[in-house]
Amino acid sequence: MPSPHNPLLTVRRERRPTVQDQLVELIMALDLDAGDALPAEQELMRALGVSRNSVREALKGLQALGIVDIRHGYGTYVGTPELRSLAPGLLFHTRLAVKRRDHQALRDIVEVRALLEGGLIRRAAAELTEAHLDRLDLELAALAADGAEGRAGHDRRFHELLYEPLGNAVVLQLIALFWDVYRQLEHELGKPETDHDQVVRQHRRVVEALRARDPDRAAEAIDGHFADVLARIDRLGRGPRERAEDTEG
Repeated sequence: MPSPHNPLLTVRRERRPTVQDQLVELIMALDLDAGDALPAEQELMRALGVSRNSVREALKGLQALGIVDIRHGYGTYVGTPELRSLAPGLLFHTRLAVKRRDHQALRDIVEVRALLEGGLIRRAAAELTEAHLDRLDLELAALAADGAEGRAGHDRRFHELLYEPLGNAVVLQLIALFWDVYRQLEHELGKPETDHDQVVRQHRRVVEALRARDPDRAAEAIDGHFADVLARIDRLGRGPRERAEDTEG
């Protein structure tokens, strides 16, 4: 006979509006952590007073949100905290806007990244150790050596190395989310011509400011980097003919 304090029964009595809501409350009531297994399907059905199909559909919805992880043949587990589940919707709506030649949506993504990094870089100037700065130097050297073809990978890793030591996992996920969406859209639109040496110089200025422990100079270097990215988006939005006219001018 189940204990009257059984959290499964408590959730059932409260009767949340949807099965998904009830499952979330169940996870909280059972004090489950990321990676912990949820009760078996039959137990969930009894606790919530719903059908097998209702439980399965609710779990699929929670999996799409990253709240649970369904491992077929093994069971259902509490998901790890990730924001990647936001990427498909953000990418879809941004693509719709860009298809209508509204590049403001793409600019918005870059501006959010710029705001995040502009604030964090000041912390980095104070907290990054010499070992962290040495790793940035190595990534910068690889960026310079591999040229434009290898730029995306090294550029991404460089920005990760800037903020990983600060210990804010949510910010790292947000930066990665915005990066992935931007890169996919940039690929679809066609990358504009960029000066690889200029990109390397921009990143070098960031490292020099960090080594000098100068937060204002570091923020200025990051702002300049993102100003260049925004200028590239504006060029993409003008179309081939207008870009050619800009070059001729």
